[in-house]
Amino acid sequence: MASRTVWGRLGIGFQSGRRSRGCSGGVAVAMVLGSALLAAGGCEDQAVRFNQMGTEYYRAGDYTKARAAFEEAIAINPERGEYYFNRGACEQSLGHYDMAIHNYEMAVRLNPSIVQAFQNEAQCYLDQQNPEKAEEVLLAGTRANPFTAEAFINVANFCLSRGDQAGARLWFSKAVAADPDNPRGHREYGLFLARTGDRKAAVEELRRSLNLAPAQPDVSARLSEMAPSGPQLPPPKPQTK
Repeated sequence: MASRTVWGRLGIGFQSGRRSRGCSGGVAVAMVLGSALLAAGGCEDQAVRFNQMGTEYYRAGDYTKARAAFEEAIAINPERGEYYFNRGACEQSLGHYDMAIHNYEMAVRLNPSIVQAFQNEAQCYLDQQNPEKAEEVLLAGTRANPFTAEAFINVANFCLSRGDQAGARLWFSKAVAADPDNPRGHREYGLFLARTGDRKAAVEELRRSLNLAPAQPDVSARLSEMAPSGPQLPPPKPQTK
């Protein structure tokens, strides 16, 4: 089972003195989560158990207990970026921005593909009234993920938050260029174009998004409003015998 991360905009600190714990070292938290847990005995399986436990605490809004569980996962396996990301989300939710930033930095150092870590870290800097550093972090996310639309969408949304329409358009266009098969890139670019009055380009982008992912009722509805002919789906592939 893959390790889970607590995605979304949220946020103890990285305890440099804490040692990585082996399988025989025992655990500080012992909870039974039923069938969701792996019935396993290896070190990594123990880390996954604590990560799952922390995820459940986090979703229940108990960030302190969630943080403790994620710390146990890190102690067992300090090489998984997802565990640091999750601990960072707890710290961010608790308002401990410096600690959250440190955890997000550890997360992307171990796994640069966690694009949400760049976004969350940038939000921490924004909450600390440091937009320059936030922008720097988001740009680093695009360099680390040059073919991932979400990294470029993050910069576009940052531009929007600063009132930079031209910058937002540039970065939305970069998102679809970097990851042309990502429906979200076309969707976000299309919605932006619709808001700024570029109806024709908006319809084209929204249609591309819908062609890539047909199950988007809101996009279908928006296209129906903007284009009398309605959304255009790709023709069915000919059947072979």
